[in-house]
Order: sequence, then structure tokens, then C-alpha cells
Amino acid sequence: MPDGRLGEVISVVARRRRWTLEQKLALVEEVSRPGASVAAVADRHGMSRSLLFEWRRQVREGTMPGVVRAEAAPALVPVRVVEGALPKEPSCPPPSPRGSGERAAKSVAMVEVVLSNGRVLRVSEAIRPEVLGRLAAALDV
Repeated sequence: MPDGRLGEVISVVARRRRWTLEQKLALVEEVSRPGASVAAVADRHGMSRSLLFEWRRQVREGTMPGVVRAEAAPALVPVRVVEGALPKEPSCPPPSPRGSGERAAKSVAMVEVVLSNGRVLRVSEAIRPEVLGRLAAALDV
């Protein structure tokens, strides 16, 4: 330099941070809490706000690598059989056999599903699993 100063010496090279899937999901969950803001969370963790917005979008759309959307993901849930919990009469009659005008003599068992938000689904045991999954995903918001 012409004035005799040597200039600035940079001794540490800043590298791109790598975030694990668990860290990303924890940050997205933190932003989702009531009263939280993307700006505050990003500043607290020393990261770009746009990166946090991007992760939030990816989780919402199901495009984040390693994350599967709830309605697409097979899930195992705890099941509890309760004696005497079935209604006396099903709320909707079972479908009658084709070609017969009579009601089927066989009784249809009902399944009761309690969602995490407290809503209760009562459906026939004959419901297709993918239909039940879509109903549960739509109502468990």
C-alpha cells in the first residue's frame, strides 16, 4: 500500500455451515411457535433469514430431502381396543349386496380413530386405508 500500511490479514476462512436434518426441522419448528419470527430465530442462530424461509417452504410442500409429508407417509399409531365402545347401530348402514334389495345380515364393525387434535372419526372397518389416511390428514389440522 502506498501509505505504508500492510492491509488486513484474514487468518480464518469462513466455511459454509452444514445443517443436519434434525437441526433444520428444529429451527422450522421453533419458527412455527406462537409469537416467533423468522428474523428473530435466524438472528439468534447466526443464519440467513432466507435460508430459514426456504426450509419452511420445503417442509410445507414436502420437498425437503429426508422429509416425507404426513399424508404420503405410512404411519404406525397406537391402537387400543375398548370393550363395549361400539355403537348399538352404525350411523350409516352397510352397503347391501349387489342384486339384493335386502340389508346384509352381517353386522359391520366400526372403527373409532381419535386424532391428535381431539377429533374422532368413526368409520366402517371396510374403509380403504388410503381413504382413511386422507380423511385423518384433512381433519387433523
